[in-house]
Amino acid sequence: MRLSRRTARLSLLLLLACPLLPLAACDETPPQTSFAPLHYDYLPVLHLNVGTVTTVDNGQPGSVPGDISGRAPTPPDQALLRMAADRLMAVGNAGSAIFTIDGASILHLPGGVLDGRMDVHLDIVTANGQHAGYAEAHVRRTFRPSSSDGDGNADTQAHLYTLTSQMMQDMNVELEFQVRHHLADWLVETSGAASTSAIQQQALGLPGAQPPATPDLVAPAAAAPPVPPAAVPATPAAPAVPASPPAGDVPDAVFPTGAPSDAVPATPAAPRTMSPQPGYLTLPPGTPSTSSTTPNATTGTTANGGY
Repeated sequence: MRLSRRTARLSLLLLLACPLLPLAACDETPPQTSFAPLHYDYLPVLHLNVGTVTTVDNGQPGSVPGDISGRAPTPPDQALLRMAADRLMAVGNAGSAIFTIDGASILHLPGGVLDGRMDVHLDIVTANGQHAGYAEAHVRRTFRPSSSDGDGNADTQAHLYTLTSQMMQDMNVELEFQVRHHLADWLVETSGAASTSAIQQQALGLPGAQPPATPDLVAPAAAAPPVPPAAVPATPAAPAVPASPPAGDVPDAVFPTGAPSDAVPATPAAPRTMSPQPGYLTLPPGTPSTSSTTPNATTGTTANGGY
């Protein structure tokens, strides 16, 4: 009997404790342990007219007091180095591009706020060591986890991974903008030709000289054979303009300025009959007169009266 009572009590205790076990298991959410690696090879590549691309990391975790970026699945400085490897490519023959990480940190501020910063710059150095170009980019973001995320801790790996991903989205946009704005002369097309050399130049020779041969130009079509001189219709000569009459000539009443150009030259005009000089008119010889004492009817008429 005693054994059975003890067995019954143990069974009752187990029955009372079993409903609490599932509740305890539900309260414990397993933390996220796997995160996708950050890469940026899906974005446009910036081709630089230099021989090499090198990187300098001055933003390693712990470089800033209070920095907790080392707890992130991918620390911010490692994400920046991955971006430089994926997006900056040297396609030239000389010179170098130096990508420098000036700072990459995440601070845990009061109130459960994460404060992230990234600062980088890109230098162009010629083959003889002269500084030829410069571009810099800065990004700052804050992240406040919601109360439903995890157990309320802001510096979890998931939160640090989220903040790092957001900062890298901003940095990819900002760095490309600054490089295209300040280092446009050092960017080249994917074919390797400089973007500023799209316009070609050609030297011009003297007038009438044979132009220099250009291999890239298409040969012109064969010229048409010259037309024989006999096949060309003769152009009618322009009508001659009559010369103005001498100043001493009397202008013609019909053609004051001269005869038309197409008129036939006129023959010399017959001499005009003029009125006789003033005096007395006499009858022709052999004309009978009515009276010797009667004067002629026309006697005394002057030439001014005419016929």
